[in-house]
Amino acid sequence: MLTKRILLTIATTVFFAVSFTTALAQTSGAVELKQRIAERIASGERMPVVERFDLETPPQMLIAASLQGGLTDILTRQKNALVGCWELTLTFSDGSRATSTLSVFPGRTDGEGTILHAAEASLLLPNPTTPEQGAWQHNGGLQFVASYSGYAVDEKFQAPFGKIGFRQLITLNSDQESFTGKGKFEVIEGATGMVVFSDTVQVTGKRMRAVAP
Repeated sequence: MLTKRILLTIATTVFFAVSFTTALAQTSGAVELKQRIAERIASGERMPVVERFDLETPPQMLIAASLQGGLTDILTRQKNALVGCWELTLTFSDGSRATSTLSVFPGRTDGEGTILHAAEASLLLPNPTTPEQGAWQHNGGLQFVASYSGYAVDEKFQAPFGKIGFRQLITLNSDQESFTGKGKFEVIEGATGMVVFSDTVQVTGKRMRAVAP
């Protein structure tokens, strides 16, 4: 009986150790990103904010959009194809990764709307952040532009620090169930209004579906 209890205790300990290790592996990319941001802030380096982030529209997208000129119903569906909830993987320039959720809502007219974005790294130190909010716009074919930002606070949760933001070009795959994208991630210091951290980001998204109990 004692032997069984000992074996059960060992098995339980191993299970929690493996689970904890897995969790660390999943969030390591987010931790590395936060560390890079902290180091850049500490360096004192600052850059002006670029209000517009121009991203090239692939020629094939422009051609596809022109060929659909007479197909109003198809164009309408394409304009709103980004609407839904997406599970994202964000890959930064150093290879670090973080996961997040992107909720895309329709707007006043076809081809535009609002966005809510929440990432696994949001509450990590040194600068915890609120979920980002913003807007999206249809850019022709199955291509979209999105920008969204959120507020950051200091590591003691006592004072505002500034804002973080994403600006992205998103291209849906033909099945409209996944997408790829590229863009810019920035951290803006509230006191100076200057960029304290900037990085390129590659994005992949998979559409989330409701799951029955």
